This record gives sequence, structure tokens and C-alpha cells, in this order.
Amino acid sequence: MFYRFDTAVPLRWVDVDSAGVINNAVYLSLMEQARYAYFAHLGLLEGHDVPFVLAESTLKFLRPGRLGMEIEVAVTTTKLGSTSFQMSYEVRSGDHVLCTATAALVFVDEQMKPTALPDNFREVVIQFEQMDVE
Repeated sequence: MFYRFDTAVPLRWVDVDSAGVINNAVYLSLMEQARYAYFAHLGLLEGHDVPFVLAESTLKFLRPGRLGMEIEVAVTTTKLGSTSFQMSYEVRSGDHVLCTATAALVFVDEQMKPTALPDNFREVVIQFEQMDVE
């Protein structure tokens, strides 16, 4: 998969288990940090508000990550729906892919009810990702 955005996400001591391997739950945090950086890069997080929530995620672990590795997470938006959107990720160290993942995210209002994707959000993502518009 082609990714237009990636970012370094440093590991912390607490991110690894007693064998020095990155805990599997930490990968969601690494992707969350990268997702925040992605949308901040696109200028879509006014006042640091995140108007969407994670609804679903699927991860595939390919090789163990270890403390001391330089971690980079690549992020792309793959699909835009009416209230939700899909993203894909690669967690990498050097030339090695440690984990791939997909996620579904949903825009919500103050009562946490699904709401339409804002037009500006849709336009900026389509332009950045060079998506074909149907």
C-alpha cells in the first residue's frame, strides 16, 4: 500500500514487556499518535479537538518490535463514508514492517451520536490522498 504520510513515534520503557518486546496493546497507541499527527499535518484538528472515535480496528503482527528500535508509523485514509472513514497503517522499524492495521472511525456529536463528515474534512483528505471522487 502507498502511504503519503509517516511519522516517528518514540517508544517508552513502559511500552515493552519483561522480554523487551513491544506489548501488543501498545500498537494501538502508536497508531493513535500517528493518526493525531496525520490530521494535525492536514490542519484538521482545530483546538486539538478530535471529533471522531475509533469504532473498529484489525491488527496483523508480522514481527516483534523491541525497545531501542526507531519506530515510524505510516498512515493513509482509504475510504470516506457519510459518517465514518477507513484508515490503514504500517508500523515500521527501518526496512521492516512490524504490524499492519486497518481502522474504522466515526464522526460523533456532543452526545456521541454519529454525525456527517464535515465538508472541509472530506475535501482536505480527498486532496491530500488524491482520492478519486465518484
